[in-house]
Amino acid sequence: MFGNVSRKAKTAYVSLIGLAGTILLLVGLFTSLYRFGVGIILAVACWVGSGILAKYWEVKK
Repeated sequence: MFGNVSRKAKTAYVSLIGLAGTILLLVGLFTSLYRFGVGIILAVACWVGSGILAKYWEVKK
């Protein structure tokens, strides 16, 4: 699926997933949409997922 994607695009995907984790954490912290604990779990899942993806694609975070 992402075989022909450039290294810069892969780095952008990894960065966007990390940014999504940060946004989920902040939404859980500052709003009543869901509890803060759920925000932490979702954020950590995004950050771990982006780390695994960066390692698989051999790009830096």
